[in-house]
Amino acid sequence: MLKRIKNAKINVFSFGWWLYILSAIIFMIVLYNLKDKYDYDTKRRFILILSIIEFIILRIYKRSLKSVYDNYNYFNELPCYLCNVSTMLCIVAALTNNSIIMAFCTTIGLFGSMLALIMPDKYYIDQFLFSRQALGFYGYHCLLLVTCLGFYLLGLYKPDPKDALWAMAILFIVTCITHIVNVVLRNTGLNPTCNYTFTCEPDNDVLKFFYKLFPVRLFYLLPIMFIMGLLAYIMLKILV
Repeated sequence: MLKRIKNAKINVFSFGWWLYILSAIIFMIVLYNLKDKYDYDTKRRFILILSIIEFIILRIYKRSLKSVYDNYNYFNELPCYLCNVSTMLCIVAALTNNSIIMAFCTTIGLFGSMLALIMPDKYYIDQFLFSRQALGFYGYHCLLLVTCLGFYLLGLYKPDPKDALWAMAILFIVTCITHIVNVVLRNTGLNPTCNYTFTCEPDNDVLKFFYKLFPVRLFYLLPIMFIMGLLAYIMLKILV
């Protein structure tokens, strides 16, 4: 049985995929049960430690890809994707106790990690369940799910639907900064195909649909921002 699990390969909605998701859900339940057992500062430190561990795992994993990719480019592995940025903002939120950044992590950060798990890059499909690629991708994003929602589960963030507008504003700013990084890396030749957060061209069917409607770099993502902002509002409205 153990050998069968070890040799199992992971695909979206497969047994292995649900195993990672179930692990995240169990972790969330544990966090929620700790909500009233510790003071505010202790819970905030816990999220901070969790976020730092998450960031370290991300960087170790990104570095390890050098031995996997034939055309590995360090400038394509910078922490500029939405999920990577969310990890860093979780650290900032835990340090500053800023409710607006917490709102972003609880909503947009959560949505981003969920989208990554549902629509992974083709390289992360059909990998062995506990391979470095699977642990690095699915393990990291499941941990990000826990951390982002952890602000709410531990009672650190009190949901306010009005924060959805701020979350969308942060998403817009992050996307613009990411686009500038893309342009600089492309024009300097450091990474000619740089496409963090897919601001230069679409990477999946959903983004390709919007690109056909409005084929302008960066701006074709505006509908996605409004959709995520609306989802953030609905989520915060439910959590209040």
